[in-house]
This record gives sequence, structure tokens and C-alpha cells, in this order.
Amino acid sequence: MKGDAQPLIKFFDGSDKRFIIPLYQRNYDWKEENCEQLFQDLMKLHNSDRRSHFFGSIVSSIQSGTEDRFIIDGQQRITTVSLLLIAMVNAKKEGLIEATDAKLVEKIFKRYLVDEYQEDERKVKLKPIKKDMQAFDALLYKPKEQYIKESNVTRNYDFFYDKILHCGLTIDELFETIKKLEVINIRLDEDDDPQLIFESLNSTGLDLSEADKIRNYLLMSLAPVEQDDLYTRFWNPIEEFTKYDPSSFVRDYLTMKQGKIGRIDKIYFIFKEYAENINIDRATLLEDMHHYAKIYSQVDSATIGTDKLNRKLNQLRTLDSTIAYPFFMAFFDYASKVGLVENEIYRVLDVIEAYWARRIICNLPSNALNKVFATLHRDVLNHVNKAGDDTPSYIDVLTYVLLKKGRSSVFPSDEEVRGDFKTRQVYKINNERHDVVKELTEKNITIEHIMPQTLSDKWKTALGEDWERIHEQYLHTMANLTLTGYNSQYSNLTFVEKRDMEKGFKDSAFRLNNSVKSCEQWTETELKARQKELQDVFMRLWPMPTTTFEPLRREAESASLDDEDYEFTGKKLQAYILHGVRYTVNTWKEMLIQVCGHILLEKRSTIEWLCANEKCSFSATPEEWRRELAPGMYVWTDNSTATKINILHGLFEECNIPASELVFEFRSDQEGEDEE
Repeated sequence: MKGDAQPLIKFFDGSDKRFIIPLYQRNYDWKEENCEQLFQDLMKLHNSDRRSHFFGSIVSSIQSGTEDRFIIDGQQRITTVSLLLIAMVNAKKEGLIEATDAKLVEKIFKRYLVDEYQEDERKVKLKPIKKDMQAFDALLYKPKEQYIKESNVTRNYDFFYDKILHCGLTIDELFETIKKLEVINIRLDEDDDPQLIFESLNSTGLDLSEADKIRNYLLMSLAPVEQDDLYTRFWNPIEEFTKYDPSSFVRDYLTMKQGKIGRIDKIYFIFKEYAENINIDRATLLEDMHHYAKIYSQVDSATIGTDKLNRKLNQLRTLDSTIAYPFFMAFFDYASKVGLVENEIYRVLDVIEAYWARRIICNLPSNALNKVFATLHRDVLNHVNKAGDDTPSYIDVLTYVLLKKGRSSVFPSDEEVRGDFKTRQVYKINNERHDVVKELTEKNITIEHIMPQTLSDKWKTALGEDWERIHEQYLHTMANLTLTGYNSQYSNLTFVEKRDMEKGFKDSAFRLNNSVKSCEQWTETELKARQKELQDVFMRLWPMPTTTFEPLRREAESASLDDEDYEFTGKKLQAYILHGVRYTVNTWKEMLIQVCGHILLEKRSTIEWLCANEKCSFSATPEEWRRELAPGMYVWTDNSTATKINILHGLFEECNIPASELVFEFRSDQEGEDEE
């Protein structure tokens, strides 16, 4: 690798030289504020005595046998300055700006923008990626009406064009200032690894998304022809399927594959480790990602199947169902492969919707569902595959798995729903659900409080002496809410006025208002009656599912480390399974020491770091309550079962090992007490 400082314009100069932006790079995406900053810097530079202005670094590799440069870092700066030069050339050609040197424009065009002697049909020196290239070439060769207006390339060109016309400088003065821009030109040798260089640059703050880094990782090391092929067949469609937000898709894809939810800002490194561990070629991996990205798109747009299925899926989408995308991708792939009939697919969605709706009414946290949906399909198939010849239906097993959930992942019972339905502040739910509110707003529909949020004297009199309690207790509950297209007109009119006004409740086409039409007043009696009516509707729409499935009796009960709802305290171990290998043990302490020993062989540097920094109950200092794993490495073992589980959680997280890789088997003769 060689590097030296030089004027940027010298980097552009020279025949038989092209600057190729590899397909694995992101699109050109400098914003107007970035261009504004550059132009301000140029104006300050023109008005100062400074001889140069540092403009960053450009990292490139030379294609063997040519002068073509593959731009690894610096494409945004190169493209931006090229747009500035094109704007200068076009403004002068159109006679809108002066130039002292009559041949300067021709010199800029022929030396820095095109290579007349290039054998290819396209003579332009800079070769952006495909969509950017179309917009870039149009600026050079086509009339304004044929510019590609929706491109960042064109938008930033227009910005510079306008600035050039109003900055007060001649072409000569502006070009002399551009010549003061200086870069560090880093040229890679054949032995240099572009991927390592790229990662090093990004660790210092290069503004790339996680998906940008993943794309680069997948394509950078490939030959140009293969890059083009895989980008066109797989990566570009993945971007289109995910509405140009592949980072979120990749996180859900990895969650589906690993059963573990990664941080969105760490997805690149998680993906890289996953790709290296599965040890398949890039084309196969991209093809698999493309397959699931298509399902992801169909789920996101509710176009997965028949109109009936799509309507049900669309209903689920209003419940913040992006949490369930890892499950949906795995389930719909499975349904297609095994030929699940439409009715069973519909029932699966129905149970998922009931699970969700009941949890919303019972005010249970939605973030607890991340873990549920990360492993739900896998949990169902574990039971299906163990069932032997008498294979149960998917829906029966799914219902069984969800009904067995406890604690924060529980499937609320009828009793719990009825209890919480009376007090749930539904209006606040809708304020949180922005997409629901947006959809209603687009249809000119608003949520109306029958008893208004601010009570007039007439309302207080109608409610009676206990008006304050009634108002506080029922205001935002389901009983007091309805839908209307005329919210602003209702205000805090009396109930009868709201009912009988033009297009009031009596004229409402919403079935939600049918019982309200017949009421003569709106007091606690009517509120209770409507509460019971809507509760019954809710229970009919989202009933508690039932299942006849029972898993086969096993020699021992088991649970994995990632089962957050399982109560490990009081259980007696007989074995554990790590990475698919079964080990017999008698105590939790014995298990903890052995598991730490296995992980030490896999991730020694991580455990050394944990011990050195006294993290996750690891230490470099011997104590009687600690057990030695290796010289200078100790773990706390004299503690409760719950503490041991927490230690393992911390260890697996730090080592980036899915908690599902560790499974515990318990003896059947439980005595119901903790070991320690």
C-alpha cells in the first residue's frame, strides 16, 4: 500500500484512466448540506492566502493491466467534485458565466471528465454504479429536459449550477480554487486485502449503513464480472424488496436463522460471523437472502396469498407486527414447501392476532414478543419433528406452544382479558399506534370521546354527583370511544346534541355506534352496558384458542438457556446439551464449570477480557467462592441456580453465542428446592 498527498485535480488527470465505483458500494448520497459545506470552504479558500485545503483520503486499487482505479473509499468526494466541474462546463457553454481562458472549459471537459481515446463506447472517466451512472451521463450529454430529476446526482448538480451563477467568480477563479483541494491518495498493492482496509476505514467513522457494509463484505472480494452478476441477480432485488432498508431485513433474517436478536447497529459484524461460520459460497448465501427478502416484502405489503389471507395479514400489520417478521418469513417459507392449505395458514394468523390483541388489552409489553417470535417457528417444528408417525397439525402445535408461555410472554386468559378490558386506556394505545391513526386520518375518520375530555356544566349535571370519578374511570376506555368523521363539530356538546345533530350518532354508518343511537343519556349505566357489549365482541373476534396436542412423554423435561419464561430454580440437572453434544452432570455447579471450559476453548480471548475486567462474575483473582478455569481465570460458582443462569446469559452474550445452543435436561424426581 502506497500513499501520498496530492491535489485532487491531479488524481483526475491522465489519459487511459477511469475511476470505477464498484457495485458493492452504496449509491451516491451526499446531501445538499454536504455540498453547501464544500462550496463555503471553496469560497473561504478563494478569499484567503492558503495554498491548499485537505479534502480527505481516496483509497483505490488498480485493475491489473490497466490504469483503471477501483474506488474503495472516496467515491462521494470524487463524484461531488465531478458534478461541480460539469456544472462549470455547462454554465460556460450556455454563456451564463465568464472565463478569461477561452480554452479552460474544453480543458476541464477533456482532461478531467472524459477520455477521448478510451476504446469503450462510454468515454466518461467516472463510472458510478448503474442508476447513478444514467443520471451522471445525462448531465454531460443530454438536454436539461432529459435530466433524471429524482436522482441525488442531478439534485446536487443543480445546487452547484445555481451556486456557480451567483458566487461572483469566473470559471478561472473557481477552477484555481478547486486546484487547492488536496487529498491523500492511497493505492493498494495486489497483496493488500481491500476488505480489511475497508473495515479499518469504517471503524474510524465512515458514514455507511450496516447494509452498506454487508453488501461490501459479500461482493468486494469477488471478480468484477461475478460482482456484477450477484449484484444484479440478488443484492439489487433485495434492496427493492426491502424498500431500500436492507439493514432491518438482515437483522430479521439473522434472527430467523439464529434464534437470537442482534442490535441493529452491530448487524454487520453479526452477519459477518454468521457468514463465516456457515461456510457457504457468496452466491448461495445471497440466493437464500433473496428468497427470504421476497417473503419479507410480501408480508410487509400484505400480498402473500389470497385476498382472505392478505386481509388477515393486513390486520396484523396494524399491531406493530414487524416484531413477528422473523416468524412470518420462516412460517410462510415452510407453508409453501410442505403445502399447508389456506385454511390452516389463516388459522395460524388468527391465533397470532388473538395472542397479540389480548396482550394489548392486558397492557403487556410488546418488546417481550421479540424473543417469542425469534424462536416460535423453531419451537413448533421441534414438537412436530418429535411426534413420530402421528404428525400433529402445525396450528395445534403452535397453539400449544403459545398457551404454555408464561410471565412476560403469557397468552392472557379470558378472565384476565375481562378484568383488564374495563380499565384499559384504549385511547392512549391509539395515540401510540401512529400507523393506525394515520390510516384513519387519511379516510377523514377520527376517534371520538362520547363523554368529552373537558366536561361542561351540563355534562357534570347529567353524570350526577359522582361525575369526577366517572369521568376519570371511563374517559379513555373502550366504552366511551367511537369513530366519527365529524370530530371537530362534536366538541363537548351534550350527549343528545351529539346524537341528534346533522350527521351525528343517529346518522352514523359505523356499527360501533348502533347501540349509542338508542340511548337517551350517557351516564355510568350506559357506559357499563356498552363496556359489556364491546367486551363480548372482543371475545368473539379474538377467542382463547384450544388445542388437543400433547407432546410425547420424554424421559426428562428440558429447557434451553434462551427460555426466559422457564423457572430453573428447584430443578435438578441430569445433563446439558451444548452445540448438539450431550454431557452428563449431577449439579448446576458442575455444569457451569464444564460449560465455561467448553467456551474457553472457543472464545479464550473473550473470557480473558471478562476476567481482566471483572465482568459477568469472572475474575483474574482467586477466591474460595470461585473456581479456576485456567491460570489467571476464575468464575464465581458458590451461588444460586438463578445466578448461574445469569452468568451463562452474560457469557453467551459477550461471546455472541445463541443462548439456544445450551439445553438443560432435568431429572424427573424433583424435590422442589434449590441446590445451593
